[in-house]
Amino acid sequence: MLMARIPIQIRFADVDMARHVHNAVYLHWFEAARMALLEQFIPKQHDWRTEGLILARNEVDYRMPVHLTDRIEAEAWCGTIGNKSFDLVYAIHRVGGERPGICAEGRSVLVCFNYDRNTSTPLPGAWRVALEALIRE
Repeated sequence: MLMARIPIQIRFADVDMARHVHNAVYLHWFEAARMALLEQFIPKQHDWRTEGLILARNEVDYRMPVHLTDRIEAEAWCGTIGNKSFDLVYAIHRVGGERPGICAEGRSVLVCFNYDRNTSTPLPGAWRVALEALIRE
């Protein structure tokens, strides 16, 4: 099973007055993992206007706070695949320290979209094959 797992740098600006990472920052971390995953099967010169994606939904479940000095990683894999969309699933892991484990989990729905025609499109066949290899059983 393929997936993307990347280290995340926590910035001082990510931390709120409660001295933990602000809830909205997790979506940036999911995006970084998502891009690392998509780079595994979508070429750099891809035409995003005609074979693009729209982020239709984001979900985050917070499990434990992340602090400025924590070492974390973001992980992404495929959840389900539809005709015009697919789900990606995420986990934010604290690595090492006193309390290693999952700090947050999430899911996003991405819809294939042609921006020139302003319409959703079927999932490209090559993407389907690649995403099937990214599904975690």
